[in-house]
Amino acid sequence: MPNVSSGPATSSSSTSGPKPPTNFGRGRVSLQSSTTTSLVTGTTALGSGTNGPPAPGTVPPGSRIASLKNPVGWVCCAPCIWLRSSSAVHKMAITAATLLVTSLLVASPILFLISAAPSQLPRDCFATDEDDCHPTPAPPPVCADPICRAAAISISSRMNWDVEPCREFKNYSCSTMESSLRAVKSAQELADTQMQQLLSLNTTSGIFRKLGRLYGSCLRQELNDSSIRRRLDQLGGYLHIGSVGPQSISPLVAKIQAIGPLPLIGIYYDLSYGPKPQTLLIIDGPNTPPNILENPVRWNGPRAPPYDVEEVPELLDELINTFLPLGLSSDQRQSERNLIFSFIRELNQIRRNYVQKDFTTSYVLNNVTALSNAHPFLMWAELVPGNWTGPIVIRSPEYLRQLRKLLLQYQNRVIHNSLLMLFALNTLPPGRPSPLVCTRATNWALPEVTSALFVAQYSEEVIRHAIHRTEEMFEYMKQHLKRAPSLRGSALVRLSQLKVQAKVWPTLFNRTQIASVLDEIEISSDNWFENVLKIYEINNNRTKAVNFTVDSSQTAYAYPQISKVFYDTLSHSIVVPLSVILVPYFNPVLPPYLHYASLGTTLAKEILRSITKAFEAKIMQCVPSAVSVFSNASRMELLIHSGGLQIAYHTLLSLSGPIKGMNRLLGLSLTPPQIFFLISAQQLCAESDYIGIDVNSSDFDEM
Repeated sequence: MPNVSSGPATSSSSTSGPKPPTNFGRGRVSLQSSTTTSLVTGTTALGSGTNGPPAPGTVPPGSRIASLKNPVGWVCCAPCIWLRSSSAVHKMAITAATLLVTSLLVASPILFLISAAPSQLPRDCFATDEDDCHPTPAPPPVCADPICRAAAISISSRMNWDVEPCREFKNYSCSTMESSLRAVKSAQELADTQMQQLLSLNTTSGIFRKLGRLYGSCLRQELNDSSIRRRLDQLGGYLHIGSVGPQSISPLVAKIQAIGPLPLIGIYYDLSYGPKPQTLLIIDGPNTPPNILENPVRWNGPRAPPYDVEEVPELLDELINTFLPLGLSSDQRQSERNLIFSFIRELNQIRRNYVQKDFTTSYVLNNVTALSNAHPFLMWAELVPGNWTGPIVIRSPEYLRQLRKLLLQYQNRVIHNSLLMLFALNTLPPGRPSPLVCTRATNWALPEVTSALFVAQYSEEVIRHAIHRTEEMFEYMKQHLKRAPSLRGSALVRLSQLKVQAKVWPTLFNRTQIASVLDEIEISSDNWFENVLKIYEINNNRTKAVNFTVDSSQTAYAYPQISKVFYDTLSHSIVVPLSVILVPYFNPVLPPYLHYASLGTTLAKEILRSITKAFEAKIMQCVPSAVSVFSNASRMELLIHSGGLQIAYHTLLSLSGPIKGMNRLLGLSLTPPQIFFLISAQQLCAESDYIGIDVNSSDFDEM
């Protein structure tokens, strides 16, 4: 990881209120006026203050005075003067603080020493009591805009003011969701909420009416539907205990490929990296991400971001119960259930561990014969298009080797039954039908159309301005990183060539073309399963009509409603979805430290990911022992986030000078550096809450 140098020192020592910067947890919000102004566009209410009971940050006068005048408070304050005069300690404090915030460790007092860069000793330090020492504060600039007031409310409402930040920073930063109704949510939660409203209200007429019909069919989908049973029977149906299974599973895999997503492997087309890209046929893990039903021709539209695989799909148990025949005894049903569960769990574990997110270990084969010789467990001639004569790229060779071992461990009968379950699960919604589940499912089935619906709610001027600011931020961070003395050689070359792609796919603004896509599809209002199979068939037909000899550009666009910034290997670019840059904290009215704490940290993480692959083994030695309970991938993610925090913070310093001179948020008695790290912690909490990670579990006890 590059050694990011700190920004310029500041001589500013201003603080907010009568307490020193070390009193991080003493700030309170006192906002009486209500606001319904959107942090994004100024039109939609995301959070507002209320009259009546005090806001979550409000404390009755005198109730906390006693806690300020104790030896613990003096211990937090006394070292402040010496530490603030040391630039070496300041740099160590920044590094330690970012690791602590990132891994949600219990923050030590060092975290609160980041509130000012190294400065001269204050000459006007005075004590009102024996255990209270602080400099005379200068009046800080304040942002009094309604959007800033709404941001202050959002930050405060997510905090637990009764917790000591020096001891429990995670609990101090992130209160429970029940008390955080006014807090800004994760970008994906905001996007899902918007999409749910759009699908419910904006699809009853016009060009998107078929989208509304598809959404409605999801809400009415049943697992015991006769069409599901009929499709499974066409694929061979359930093979009973004791029956002779097929000699090879290849015919079943080929049948599934003809009508729906493949459960074992993925076959798609993409372009190589470089000024004259070449068309490639890529063999990879299954093309069944939970967020997008991907087009086999990847450069013909937006790209899906990397995704995580569940070990056991939510609907598997219920689907097995409807699949197994009624004549089985309870022991036989349990045995069959265990076998199918075991195969699918092991398959998904292999997917998680061995499907590559880049092309580090990939290699090229010249033809199908070479592919069959290298991986003979499938009849590749039945799966690879017969007219393909170009190069074949094996993206995840270790996945194919592990898959072969797995297939040898199970009877073909068990594999057959398991593949039927995976085929059905890859076509059905990801959970029991509900507005949220069906919003995600509709997004998955027709991602280009839902993207057009999502983009249509914003003016082109708003989109253009947000994209321009994102590109500026990216360039600032690149220029700052290039000055790092430890960044040299190939890493510096890769950084210089790295691009950001935040623009929206132009087709999404073309209503005529979007309408033509929907015109091709017949959507039933009450059969989601068959609707998805029709969509899959149309996608395959479009692939056959693509001219692979035309010149194409390798531009990676994002699906705007999938709120995940990611590094795309083939285009060597960081792909930024629209929903990420239209989040509340990136509003141009807000102070810059909010922009860099939110989007800046996210961009910096992907910059690191694009240049640090070769250093993974070395930087893994930096992982704190408290996070050893997690997998290597999770620990690497913590380090990447820590580095992203440092890059974003120091880029901000290099651009703006003393961060303490920036506008503060009215009513929130916290310094800008403190708010910067608070926002980062709160974003981690919001993302974890939304995807179902319980940060209050025993695994997080030491954090």
